[in-house]
Amino acid sequence: MADTLTLAPGARHAFDRLAQDLVRVFGPHFVALVASGPRSSVAFTTEIRPGDLEALAALRDTWRHDTLDTPLLLTPHEFRRSLDAFPLEYQAIVDRHVVIAGEPPFADLVFDPQHLRRACEVQAKSHLIHLRQGWVEAAGHDVELIALVRRSAGPLRALLTNVARLGPAAPHGEDLAAAGAHVAGIDAALVHDILAIEAEPDSARHLVRRLPDYVALTERLWAFVDGWDA
Repeated sequence: MADTLTLAPGARHAFDRLAQDLVRVFGPHFVALVASGPRSSVAFTTEIRPGDLEALAALRDTWRHDTLDTPLLLTPHEFRRSLDAFPLEYQAIVDRHVVIAGEPPFADLVFDPQHLRRACEVQAKSHLIHLRQGWVEAAGHDVELIALVRRSAGPLRALLTNVARLGPAAPHGEDLAAAGAHVAGIDAALVHDILAIEAEPDSARHLVRRLPDYVALTERLWAFVDGWDA
């Protein structure tokens, strides 16, 4: 996929310190640390014991001082055995990460396209249901309708980014959410306006009148995912 993760020098140094902490705690059981975001990471180790968790808990404040989130802890076996349960989350990590230390268990990793499709279907149906429910709950009040549209922008971007994974690899430099809209064949202009709310929250008020179109777009998006076949 076109999306890549780039770490600022300060963040990279913080993650390097985190890796050193993990090596001290897990010793020979440590496998790898990958950054999955500017603050987030996943640590792989062959064994996770209660004593390890106690030792890491004592380091939490240090990580917070470095503006890092507590890393997710997984064994390589757990990671591979739960690919079917968390295909979108794990695919996102594999697609967009920086290896800080070690060798992550990503070699020869194969994601079942139908697992990705089912996860996208759940996400799409949930988005549609929340839009419908939010419209009713707003009871015609503009302030609440504006808030509904505004808070839907982030989840829509996440959904479309995941839908993009059902299609061919996005061209270099293309926004993955836009690629997802293209894959699903939905109104790219409306999608663009909704996603622009993230940068310009006040623009949500102008999209309230497009709410019927937005709901219809989401219905088509769900239908696409529901009927998708690899």
